Amino acid sequence: MTHDHKRSSWHKEAIFSMVSGFMFGATNAIVGHPFDTIKTKMQAEHDFILNNNHGYIQSVKMVYERGGLIGFYRGVIPPFFGSTIFRSLQFSAFEAVYTKSESHPKLKEPIPFTGGIQPRVILGAMASATARAIIECPFEYAKVKRQTGQQWLVKDCYTGFGVLYVRTFGLMNCYFVILDSLRRHTNLFKYKVGQFCGSGLAAMVAFWCIWPFEVLKNQAQAGTKDFGGSTYERALHIYEQQGVAGFTRGIIPGSQSVFLRNGCAMVVMQYCQKKLTEKGYRD
Repeated sequence: MTHDHKRSSWHKEAIFSMVSGFMFGATNAIVGHPFDTIKTKMQAEHDFILNNNHGYIQSVKMVYERGGLIGFYRGVIPPFFGSTIFRSLQFSAFEAVYTKSESHPKLKEPIPFTGGIQPRVILGAMASATARAIIECPFEYAKVKRQTGQQWLVKDCYTGFGVLYVRTFGLMNCYFVILDSLRRHTNLFKYKVGQFCGSGLAAMVAFWCIWPFEVLKNQAQAGTKDFGGSTYERALHIYEQQGVAGFTRGIIPGSQSVFLRNGCAMVVMQYCQKKLTEKGYRD
């Protein structure tokens, strides 16, 4: 489902998606990290949270004043390597399940009242989310710590895994369902601009759906002091101090990051898939 080429065996598709997903992940990290840095600071760094005047523009200025242009790429090494690994696995897991389900008619029957979504899309998304969360958590933890000016420790690398898994489970299901719907109801993915807009839009809407969990995940991994120890305590603190708006904090730079990086990454990924087909690896 992540490409329009004739499918080979399920294990080959898993490998092909791992290779193209590697390029997707690398592009994703390079393009989106500056916006992600601003978002993380707004959500999880003490100075940015406690001063309500620090909106998007003020936060950009503060990051630049403290670290110059390089400050926007603080902590980029962990997510760069992490992104290439967990995003390649997320697509590999999805394609393995999705393609393997070709031989199971029940998994190809559209779910009623969903506009034609098949069970294999949901199963693939669930496998994708699980594979991604297990690998992603240590890299996300290290990234958040560096973005907020802290040192990370190997022993704490699975800090915030529970809320990260919930966030990733919702994220992958939303992303692949939207992507599948766009593929079946439009011809966007026949064109590079369509690939860019389609993937960027799917990822952005998916992140909007799980944004409160992104805020809570970043606070848990940053270890933000005085904001509570459990996810429930952090959520209660956010609501008491900032109301519902607190759960959308950082959504402007986050949306820019998600749209641009996933749009660019999909164009690169589709190019890789095309080359794999042209080289005859699917024959």
